Amino acid sequence: MSSQQQPLIIKDWTGIAESPHKGFGLFRNADLQSFPGAVKVNKKPGTYFHTITTRTFTADDATDICTASGVLETNNLNLGGAAVYFTTTGTLPAGLSLNTIYFLIQSSSTTFKVATSYKNAVGTAAGTAIDITGSGSGTHTINQVPIGTVNWIIEDPRTNTVFMLSSNGRVWFTSGSRTYLLHNSAIDTGASAVTNASGQGIAISPFSSTTSTYLFVFRNALIDVIDVFGTTAIEALAWSNAWKTMNTGAGSGNSHHAIKAQDDVIYFCDDRYVGSIKENSGSTFDPANAATYTFNNQALDLPAYEISQCFEEQGTDLLIGGNTFNNIYPWDRISNSFNLPLPVPEFAIKRMKNIGGLVFILAGTWGNIYTTQGTYVKWFAKLPNYLTNNAGSLVSNPITWGGIYAISGDLLFGVATTTSGNSGVWRLKQDGTLTIDNMPSSGSANVIGLWGKNEFYLMGYSGGADNFNSLVSSNILYDNLETVIHSALFKVATKLGKGKFSRMEVVLAKPATAGSVKVSYRADLSSSFTTIDTFTADSATTIFTNESVGITDIDNIQIQIEMNDGTGGSVDMELLEIRLFP
Repeated sequence: MSSQQQPLIIKDWTGIAESPHKGFGLFRNADLQSFPGAVKVNKKPGTYFHTITTRTFTADDATDICTASGVLETNNLNLGGAAVYFTTTGTLPAGLSLNTIYFLIQSSSTTFKVATSYKNAVGTAAGTAIDITGSGSGTHTINQVPIGTVNWIIEDPRTNTVFMLSSNGRVWFTSGSRTYLLHNSAIDTGASAVTNASGQGIAISPFSSTTSTYLFVFRNALIDVIDVFGTTAIEALAWSNAWKTMNTGAGSGNSHHAIKAQDDVIYFCDDRYVGSIKENSGSTFDPANAATYTFNNQALDLPAYEISQCFEEQGTDLLIGGNTFNNIYPWDRISNSFNLPLPVPEFAIKRMKNIGGLVFILAGTWGNIYTTQGTYVKWFAKLPNYLTNNAGSLVSNPITWGGIYAISGDLLFGVATTTSGNSGVWRLKQDGTLTIDNMPSSGSANVIGLWGKNEFYLMGYSGGADNFNSLVSSNILYDNLETVIHSALFKVATKLGKGKFSRMEVVLAKPATAGSVKVSYRADLSSSFTTIDTFTADSATTIFTNESVGITDIDNIQIQIEMNDGTGGSVDMELLEIRLFP
């Protein structure tokens, strides 16, 4: 061992570096915001959606109760209001039909009644069940209505009801611990199938109304609209289907990103055009009265063969991100054409977000993030290759961008990586600090729909959506060593001899009542980690010590830290330092 070897102190939790040779290699599910200088276990999400297991069932025509072959709801056993359909090898119990969506009334974890609507299941007429008059024949099966990928999430600011649009065109809503289907019979023509209903955009606005809030759903070539102001409107399901027609052909997967802008106009992407919906002056918007609004599906023309992909506002300009020619098109919303385009040195602009006048741009497939203040585009940051593509070979599309949002001045964005375990929501601070903030409750996956406020956000992904809510998730914080940190790769040996460490200290800011810290090491970036020790909170200790670490004959060392705060624990574990002594 070199007599010059110094203690190794890991502290100053600064976020992910370009590579482990320059700084920290990984922060996943870690909280660096709430107590700067320490690292804490992050909030853990739970699913908003019912998770109904496909089961066989029998029906009792005397009680209208159906009995499943096992537990139906795997998430907190809360199956009331779940949207389902039924199949059978013979004939369904009398009162039930094939290719029909129903809603469950919970009797127990394995028994249920059936309602024709959300209203009758758990709404204002809760418990109004279908009268089953026969048991049917053959084997009957209950199936959950497919959720699809939750692409868009939006909130009615007056009622705080949240609406979600899936890739299959279905709209879901929630104001509590579960999400329910906002049934649209025009697209839900079968039990699991939808017709002409690729969900590509959603917007909400009351315009000047004090009694209505209108939800606009953009699907393929059509726009549907519905009043969703309050329970009565939601339960009425008064859809105006195919209210307007867009330029995009039926079946197209083009974006229909839509926003309700600061000028109180709804703008939407539509092939090479920008469309608009505007309430006429002196009128109150009514979708059934054309005199109250102006609809223009070609409010702005982009160059031929361009595809409008996304929007963001910057001052009086509307910025339109193109999916073909790698340009951002500034438009003053008044002129017949856009201003001088802003070129982006990447293929396709996918998402944009304005934070304090600086617009962040997600573009291309290599993890580069750009910014603009409206005059030119500047490179800002790049997701490290070792976290997005560790395949060891050239990959043409190492990442896929997901949703985008801003909370507390930080940029949140979804991303899918080719590296296993790193897909989810990433967080980028304006000082360049980068972390993998969270991942869906289902595991590592791209987050397409993203919306939030007050440090809490919703994540939409393939098969559902998550929220950080104690009513949704029984584990408020990560509880299975799912907070993971990798230090830099430190060179500890000198030409005088190999390095070693014999003693370790784990330093907390205060005694913790729950949780644990597991520390491991490896001598190079390709090896597996070897556990040094695991320390469990005891409500008294701030410095945990291992006097016999026994790490010898190393040139380099990287430390892995895994943390949890216990099931349902409070934000309690505050890690300050890891100290290794020769």
